[in-house]
Amino acid sequence: MSQKNRELIQGYLYLSVCLTLGGMAILAHHPNPSQAGTVFKEISPLSVAETMELEEGEDEPRQQTPPCDPGGCPRPLINRNIPHLITPRQTQVAGDRLALRWYEPEDIEQYTVTLRRRRDGEPWQTQVSGNHLTYRGEFLQPGTRVVVTVDAHNGEAVGESQFVVMSSAQQEALQERLSEVEAANLDWLETILAKVELYNQEQAFANSIDLLSGAIATSPNEPQLYCHLASLYQHHYPELSLLNVYQPLQDQAQNLGLACESGLNNP
Repeated sequence: MSQKNRELIQGYLYLSVCLTLGGMAILAHHPNPSQAGTVFKEISPLSVAETMELEEGEDEPRQQTPPCDPGGCPRPLINRNIPHLITPRQTQVAGDRLALRWYEPEDIEQYTVTLRRRRDGEPWQTQVSGNHLTYRGEFLQPGTRVVVTVDAHNGEAVGESQFVVMSSAQQEALQERLSEVEAANLDWLETILAKVELYNQEQAFANSIDLLSGAIATSPNEPQLYCHLASLYQHHYPELSLLNVYQPLQDQAQNLGLACESGLNNP
């Protein structure tokens, strides 16, 4: 075999290896390789999730068939036909009120929302139009562990997440600290952000989201509220970036004259 033919064959072999390893190269050059795999998961592993590992007999993870992202892509990143839970997601919950919100796939008019105790599997279920629901009921009893699912009835997997209701002792201790904030000489915004910090310290992210969302509804022209909510999503639920959850909040703060990076340095 001539030297030229040998070089051609070697070139073809090298090209084949490069194509085969292309996916590995993508992960290797991910800006944060340790987090590269999270885009393929419905639920990200937070520290609170360590207390909510699947017990024996729990349902197996559902199969997903994600379509390609808009614009085209060699590999799908997230299935936008699934009503992914935005809140609650791997969180503790304090109090007797729970705000649920999920991503809305296109052309879906009604969802089935189910809360199920992990211990005995007893469900609570309702039909909802829209992408949000406020729940008050027995599934918020202290110490309860709950699985939440949202079904869009479009042939895809359900959106699913979990939460744990704080024990009575935890809630009493937290309420005492919240009362101290209320009694302090703080203005309205400082009070809101101080409470958010307390909730975050307890990994009660659902409470933080609910508090900030309610404050935005009351005072939509306060840019720091948008910044703090965006930061919460960005740092604790980075997988939601693929659903464009926090960027609109940052944009709204910018429209109100505040860049979130500088705003978060001065809560």
